[in-house]
Amino acid sequence: MIKISGQRILNRPPHELWGLLMDPAVMRRCIPGCKRFEVLEPGRYQIALQVSFGLLKGAFQGEAQLKDVVNLERYRLEMDTRGKTGCIQGATDVRLHTLDGGEQTEIVYQSDAKVSGVLASVGARLFQGAARSFADRFFDELVEL
Repeated sequence: MIKISGQRILNRPPHELWGLLMDPAVMRRCIPGCKRFEVLEPGRYQIALQVSFGLLKGAFQGEAQLKDVVNLERYRLEMDTRGKTGCIQGATDVRLHTLDGGEQTEIVYQSDAKVSGVLASVGARLFQGAARSFADRFFDELVEL
């Protein structure tokens, strides 16, 4: 099991940031290697990822689903993908906290992922670094919007 957590402070009010996080086009742009993030029905998405990080390479397809959504406060994004080199299943819990009188928002996240197949033989240590890098790249991209 791979676990990462962290937080970021963004210079956006919570309602603006929430709108970005709920936009499938924004998610597609911000998730590293995301090739597809299409709405199947409200809160449920078809996804395609192209992962490339050192020895970690592969194409994965599957679904993502929003759960436990509390508008402007929190949500859980669950993902289940499969590819030729294995499977990646995981969930990320996201919480927003208003700062600076509503001018800034702190995002607190915690992700858990399980990898199986050939990918699992690469080793958890490499996945831990890749997961941290993916999270950093996601937030870097989100800041740029």
